[in-house]
Amino acid sequence: MVGRQFEFHDGEKGAALAVRVKLGKGASSFSKVLRDGTVVIRLEQREGDVNARLIDFLSSELDIHKKRLQIVAGENGNNKLISILDMKPVQIQTKILERMP
Repeated sequence: MVGRQFEFHDGEKGAALAVRVKLGKGASSFSKVLRDGTVVIRLEQREGDVNARLIDFLSSELDIHKKRLQIVAGENGNNKLISILDMKPVQIQTKILERMP
């Protein structure tokens, strides 16, 4: 591509988390981690915006402010990509694995 400069960044400010949302009965929880690293999250099936409830859940479980979380892909589907600012991937992984059944 001539005439356009691309600049890649290393993401030192945070991490990206691939999630698959499954609605079901019972309390919301981390369900499992798939081979590709996607985290399956079971959200309690109830009325309301699934995306907002997902952000609330992640904020609570990862102990990070909601403003540091953003759905950057998949807003209308079950597979989503979440941007998490000011948290290192190893911290996120540790917190998720600690909360797995």
